[in-house]
Formats: sequence, C-alpha cells, structure tokens
Amino acid sequence: MSRVHGAISNDDADRIDPTETTGYNGGRMAASVILLRDGVHGLEVWVQERVHTMRNYAGMTVFPGGGVDKRDFPPRSWDSGNLWEGPSVVSVARKLGVTKYKAHALVFAAVRELFEETGTLLAVHADGTEISDAGPYHEARKALVSHELSLTEVLLEHDLKVRSDLVMPWARWVGQSESGTWFDNYSFLAVAPEGQQPDGDTTEADDANWFSPRLLIEGWRNGLVRMVIPNWAQLKELKQFDTVAAAVAAARYAVIKPVVGDPTEDPRYHEFFTSTPEDRIGHGPRR
Repeated sequence: MSRVHGAISNDDADRIDPTETTGYNGGRMAASVILLRDGVHGLEVWVQERVHTMRNYAGMTVFPGGGVDKRDFPPRSWDSGNLWEGPSVVSVARKLGVTKYKAHALVFAAVRELFEETGTLLAVHADGTEISDAGPYHEARKALVSHELSLTEVLLEHDLKVRSDLVMPWARWVGQSESGTWFDNYSFLAVAPEGQQPDGDTTEADDANWFSPRLLIEGWRNGLVRMVIPNWAQLKELKQFDTVAAAVAAARYAVIKPVVGDPTEDPRYHEFFTSTPEDRIGHGPRR
C-alpha cells in the first residue's frame, strides 16, 4: 500500500493557482457524496448501479459523484463568502490537504454531482435556512446536467449558498479505472436534508436506492453487488455505525490521506483482494 500524507501548510492552503487543476500525480480530481439517513433498521446510504455503457466503472455500485470540471473552479479573483456559508474555504482546504482554489472546486463538484444525479440540493437560502424542497430547482438541475449552467450561476440566480458543513470530508482514494483514467477522488459524507427525497432520475444509473452498508457488503459477498475497492472499503467502515449521528461524529475526526493504487497488503482490505464471489449478475467483469 502506498500512502501520502495530505498535510498542507497555511500558506499553501491560501494559495491560488488557476493553472493547477489536477489531483495526485496529475490525476483527474473527482468528488463523491455518501448520502446518509437513519432507516428503520439503522444507518442507510444512497447508492446507484451504473449503466453498463459507462466508460468508467460500468455496472458497479457507486455513490453519486463524478469528475471536477472547469465550472466548479472559482474565478481567479473571488470572495467565497458570497456563495459560501459554514467553515471557511481555507479550513476545508486544510482538512482536504489542498489549496483553497481546489477545495472550492471539490465542494462545488460534490454539491453539483449530487444534485444532478439524485435531485438532492445541499444548499441554503440567503437567510441560512436549508432547502426542504428541491422541486422548484428542477430546471436548474437539467441545465447543470447539460452543462448549460454552472453551480455558481444556479446559486446566484436563486439567491442560494453552499454550506460547507453539509458535505463532510471522509476519505481520499487515488486509482486507475479500467479505461486507464487516473482519478483522485475525495469522498464526503452528507445527511439527507429533511423534506428532500433522492431519486434515480439519471442516465448514468440503471437503479438507485437506500441500503444499509452491511447489506451491500453481504450482497457483494454473495455475488449480487459489484464494487471497486474504494467504495467497498468505505462501506465496510460505515457498517460499524448504527446511526447517522455516529457516522457524522467520526467524520469530524477523519484524517484525509490519499490511498494510492490497490492496497493489497493492508489487512483491512484482505477480504476484498482474496475473495472472488460467484458473479450472479452477469453482464461484465466482477470487479
């Protein structure tokens, strides 16, 4: 296993370099959101089964998310306070181990991707109240999917702000997809906002729903769920928590260090790399 510490100095966190938009060793930065709720039988997460025509991770069970693109980065000169509430962008940058320029982009990408893929909007009104019904922003969602608008433009148009404490840094995994693309993926925990219900209205997924982490791991063991190591590892960690509150408490103390490549020698992931459950799904590789 190769690990690199994500620590960053205060000066580096405050630095702005509009030409530097890549992740670890030039990989494409990406953001995933692990949406949580308290279900009848305990903690549940929202996952999607990607369509088999996707270039990357086809047929895999994943969390909502995707690559950071140029729309997510702020202009060269900007005041994050105009569209940002909660912990400052510099404090988020220090937690993630990146510059504030990249931290802004990662948080905006996380919020955008979750909204595009599930209809869940992690933003607040100008007075600080959370959004309880994202229905009025349906047209904005479509415009984001089609790249007609950026999240910045959506927020400005509707007098909304991102609240950074609604997306809590959780993990960082760096790896190569089967297509050869290297991703530097940052995962965030988020609590499903009261009144909002995620949907599966995305062309990127065949199916989507709430499941307990324990059930998803059991599904993988029985050949009914396909996963890559980052998602498997994060679900295995989450299954130790019975409630959203417990998972959120753990996120406050999460140390964000990149796990690079396949950590085959780490005993925490021994089961994943040494087990080959019978594939009961068909349509492609097991993992």
